[in-house]
Amino acid sequence: MTRGESAVRFRRRFGRAVHWIAAAMMPFMLVPLSSPAAATLDRIQETETFRIGFREDVRPFSFKNEAGEPAGYTIDLCRQIASDLKDDLTLDELKVEFIPVGTEDRFQAVAEGRADLLCGSSTATLGRREIVSFSVPTFVTGVSALLRSSAPSFLKDVLAGRKPTLPARAMILQAIKDRRFGVRAGTTAEKWLADNLRRLATSATMVTVESYDGGLGLLADGRIDAFFGDRALLIGLVAGGADPDDYLVAERYFTYEHYALALPRGDEDFRLFVDRSLSRLYRSPGLRPIFAEHFGSAGRITQSLYLTNINGLPE
Repeated sequence: MTRGESAVRFRRRFGRAVHWIAAAMMPFMLVPLSSPAAATLDRIQETETFRIGFREDVRPFSFKNEAGEPAGYTIDLCRQIASDLKDDLTLDELKVEFIPVGTEDRFQAVAEGRADLLCGSSTATLGRREIVSFSVPTFVTGVSALLRSSAPSFLKDVLAGRKPTLPARAMILQAIKDRRFGVRAGTTAEKWLADNLRRLATSATMVTVESYDGGLGLLADGRIDAFFGDRALLIGLVAGGADPDDYLVAERYFTYEHYALALPRGDEDFRLFVDRSLSRLYRSPGLRPIFAEHFGSAGRITQSLYLTNINGLPE
């Protein structure tokens, strides 16, 4: 066989192999490449239904009010998004369904398509972005501590971040020795507290609870020395309780975190819509009364209001 004949035979065999591979791949090539989450706006327009996952126990962001209806700062933001959806999609009616979620399943509810948007008090993290996507920030807060007003002054000084009279590490170790600190399970505060207690190699104990109310109960009974959580939530917890003067929310932020609305990963059109709706609100006078309703006077929330306003993206 000549060299030319060998080349022709090779090309024929190669061509048949390519044809066979293409035929075998055809069923897979016919499958749409978009994810199930990639058509949220289309589904909302078709069904005229917008599904909001919400937390029932994170006052003042998301909770059930006395009438049993969803309420809170983040709920108001999501209602505004619902209003914009109705207008921009030119719908005669838009049914808004509120779906209760817990700490453990809130992100899965979005990832699995049970909710279109998560409205609560969720910190945007890189790890969580492996499961869901996030909107522009909706609030800025951070981990702080809640103590009884009668707590030892030494402990209050450390947790409030006041200037130590001893070397900082020595003072911290002395103040937290054999203490019991509560934190809600499944939160960024739990990870922060666990990491720091491990780093300090202290004898302090971490106690996890299933709710902020549970943490307040342990603190009231003296079973923990302090309760750690998002400072805005701690303020709301004390304000809504029976004896607010019995507790002290530390001024110190141990972390700085951005809350954001979780939405389906990979659906950039829906994410753009949510970001545009929030940005419109941030640039308008409408945000200030929402803040005032849920967080009190403007002076108390100036920093958070300012930080939220600058997250509004220009067109």
